[in-house]
Amino acid sequence: MKGLVFLLALFASSAALAQWNNPIDGYCNGEYHIVGTVGLGVGELQINDEQDFAGYASIGVTPDVGIWQVELRYTGFDDGSVSVDQWGIGAKVDFTVSCDVQCLYWMVGWNYGNFDVDTIEKRDVLYVIDDDIDDNYWNAGVGYRYKWTQDFDTSIEYNYNDVDARYRFYDAVADEDVRLNFGHLRTLTVNFSYRF
Repeated sequence: MKGLVFLLALFASSAALAQWNNPIDGYCNGEYHIVGTVGLGVGELQINDEQDFAGYASIGVTPDVGIWQVELRYTGFDDGSVSVDQWGIGAKVDFTVSCDVQCLYWMVGWNYGNFDVDTIEKRDVLYVIDDDIDDNYWNAGVGYRYKWTQDFDTSIEYNYNDVDARYRFYDAVADEDVRLNFGHLRTLTVNFSYRF
């Protein structure tokens, strides 16, 4: 009987705890907000060393006080020789943990990237790859956010993606294998976010 009472008490307390921590209830009560973000800017993949358009879109969740945010993110980049489709999950946290109108924040995340490679230039030699490569890697960055209203803000964000993808290419002219290391992908974007 004592065991039964203990189990019932455990289940009741677990249910109460689960309800208290339920993010859906928290959202309905206004304790959390959904955040949609669009970012536009420039990026550079280390192996080609060419800057070109980079953009991203994300959907995330943040508490009412807005000192942190967890998001699912898509980033696109194309320098004419390599195009990148990157999906990831990440977190942004304000440095001061008391951000009101403006603040600095840091971010970190984990990504999956698909690289559609046309050509790579290395040591003045052009390699025609015409292949796809994928990789998993971490990212980190910093940003500066300014809140225009309670729900709308803009930010400037620098992001470093530690791409570790490597590609082996047989050079028939030189009769040797060439290993191409893609290096990091860096982006600098201006972002527009709205909290729902």
